[in-house]
Amino acid sequence: MSNGEDYSKWWHEDSGGIGLTHALEMELLHKEVSPFQKIEIFEHKTFGRILVLDGLIQAAQADEFIYHEMAVHVPLLGRHRDAASVVIVGGGDGGILREVLKHDEVKRVVMVEIDRMVIELSNQYLGINGDYNDPRVELICADAADYLRKAAVAGDMFDLIILDLTEPVGPSSSVFTEAFCQDLAICLRPDGVVLDSDSIFIGRERVQFLQEICGDKDENLVSVMKQKQYLPHISAYRSIVPLYPGAEFGFFLYSKDGFSYAEPFRDFLGRHYNGDVHRAAFALPTWWREELGF
Repeated sequence: MSNGEDYSKWWHEDSGGIGLTHALEMELLHKEVSPFQKIEIFEHKTFGRILVLDGLIQAAQADEFIYHEMAVHVPLLGRHRDAASVVIVGGGDGGILREVLKHDEVKRVVMVEIDRMVIELSNQYLGINGDYNDPRVELICADAADYLRKAAVAGDMFDLIILDLTEPVGPSSSVFTEAFCQDLAICLRPDGVVLDSDSIFIGRERVQFLQEICGDKDENLVSVMKQKQYLPHISAYRSIVPLYPGAEFGFFLYSKDGFSYAEPFRDFLGRHYNGDVHRAAFALPTWWREELGF
């Protein structure tokens, strides 16, 4: 190296089979293996504390607000509701919950996270979480696929279901199934919406999702929804999240009625989110339209 630095000592993110990785010079603060996954907390001098699950970055103090604000405020502000019920699938770092609770029209929030240890360590080290003691919140530490299956049988329905998932291996593998997609559709109100998201990579031959690269097959929830039509209407918007692999990040809205969420019904100002960003996020590049079909 021209500057004499040995970059081999840096932490490298699991490439997930894509042959691309982040390399960060940072200090390991805590490492623990839960019954579900390996959990690591690092400290970076520029990006702050970083949550890593099974070798993949999940949240960094420096830029987590971009993802969390765009995942929550677009679907909640894109359609007026006097009262809204929300399910968060995953979300152990607590950032999605934090943003959801900023909306007074949200009257009920169920957060279903399989790994209590992720919640506890994120609260302790990252401090980006919402208030779990808010009376609107019901925290359930269980398999989200089991929860939604039971909710579907019981006839429990929601206005917004946010999928804040790790990649389709380990504890998240149970939700990347057709049965889970069917239960999503059953639990969604006729005018409700499901929010899904993923990192997107532009390859020489085709565009790929991180879900495809890390999973057991070239498939993701977007392709399952397109093929099976459990929720027949799909729209998309995008953002840039620097510390996610590839930085290009897609958000996908699944619904029964095809309502457009591209126009916010009221003003809201976040650290990243505002009305102009909301509208602009739906302006998709040509390659999105041609290669991803939006």
